[in-house]
Amino acid sequence: MQHDKNKLAISAAKLYYQSGFSQAEIAKELQLSRPSVSRLLQYAKDMGFVRIEIFDPIEDQGQLAQKVAAVYGLRDVCIANAPIEDEEEVKKYIGQRGAAYINEIIQDGDIIGVGWGTTLHSLSHQLIPHPLKGAQIVQLEGGITLSTSETFANEILEKFAKNYETIAQYLP
Repeated sequence: MQHDKNKLAISAAKLYYQSGFSQAEIAKELQLSRPSVSRLLQYAKDMGFVRIEIFDPIEDQGQLAQKVAAVYGLRDVCIANAPIEDEEEVKKYIGQRGAAYINEIIQDGDIIGVGWGTTLHSLSHQLIPHPLKGAQIVQLEGGITLSTSETFANEILEKFAKNYETIAQYLP
C-alpha cells in the first residue's frame, strides 16, 4: 500500500514539475480528485521525492560579503536574504545560512561556544546532523538571566549537543 502511494506521488510530481501539467489535468489523468493530487504533491515533497531549489541571481551576495569582510577585517562573511521583512522569517533565513556555514567549517575535536537568544534558537533548529568525535559544546554565557523574554539558553545548548552527538557543558 505504501509502495503504491509512493509510486502515485512520484507520478503526480513528474507530471506537475517535469511535464507542466496543472493539478486539474493530473487529477483527470490519474483519475483522482484535485485535492488528492494536491495532497500527493505535498506528500512527495515531505518524503523527499521532490526537492525545490530556487536560484535567485539577485541574491548573489558574494561581492557584498567581500566588501563587509574587507571593511571589518573578517575572514568569512555569510549573508542571509529573507523574502519578506518579518522578524521570524528573517531569523529563519539567518538560522538556515548560519547552520549551513557551521556545517561547512566544523571538525572533529572542535570546541563550539554557544550563546543564547531568539536568533541562535532559530539557528539551532536548522542544524544539519553531523556527528563529531571529541567535540565539546560549551555555553558562553550563563543560562540564568533577568531577561523579560525567553532566551532558550538550555534548549539551544541541548540541540547543539544532540546534533553533534556530544555532551553540553553548562555555565549556570
